[in-house]
Amino acid sequence: MRFVHGFITFVLWVIAIPVLLVALARAIPFDGAVVLPQLVAFTPWATLLTLPLLIVTLFSRRWVLTVLLAASLAGFVYWMAPFFVPPDTSTTADPADPGTLRVMTVNVLYGQADAESVVELVSTQHVEVLSVQELTPAFEQALADAGLDDLLAHSFTVPAEDSPAGSGLWSSMPLTDQEQLSGTTFAMPSALVDVGDTEVRVTAVHPYPPMPTEIATWHTELGELTEHVHAESAPQILAGDFNATYDHASFRELLGSRFSDATREWGAGRR
Repeated sequence: MRFVHGFITFVLWVIAIPVLLVALARAIPFDGAVVLPQLVAFTPWATLLTLPLLIVTLFSRRWVLTVLLAASLAGFVYWMAPFFVPPDTSTTADPADPGTLRVMTVNVLYGQADAESVVELVSTQHVEVLSVQELTPAFEQALADAGLDDLLAHSFTVPAEDSPAGSGLWSSMPLTDQEQLSGTTFAMPSALVDVGDTEVRVTAVHPYPPMPTEIATWHTELGELTEHVHAESAPQILAGDFNATYDHASFRELLGSRFSDATREWGAGRR
């Protein structure tokens, strides 16, 4: 009987330790070290696992583990709840308002996406600005062949052959004051568009991913992007593949008090 009790305790701890590590990583206000960015990315799944695990440990009277899991669950609920409750300041955009801009972003995975499907979405969703990451010359041509230029006549592209480094912007309005963030591994083109007589800067965001051997590069590029966009005085939209989520401290620092995360503003859960 003692063996069975010990074995169950062992199994519960083996299952719980990854969850506890994710909670700890999410609580730390820093993610520039190996393992932390990877652990933090599992926050939504760790949240789902914590409640049933807590119930089991509670009824099996593993008190130490119960307390640790209860604290973790409280943290997860605190971090996740805002995704399901839109803030009071959030309002539904009016498509007819000239101050509304409809934006779409897509990572096309080394140019392997279906260009016709992308263009169809642009058409059916009435997209006015399209941001594309991992853009290759061949995929840019495929978009043109599918009729993208007929829908969004203005573009600023920096394609890359056989590489995830390419990015591009397409717009139904002229793209002025074009620039590209310097010193980054992947291209991040940006430009101003006129939205209801207000110039808005749109940036195709794509920092280097947090690979275990390249955490410093990821952290540095997000930091440089943060400094760059916060120095810009014009209203901005950052659309792309951040290689980070709201659970990453670097992403929250990028937002600061100026930017809002679209998913949290939507209030329809994690997406």
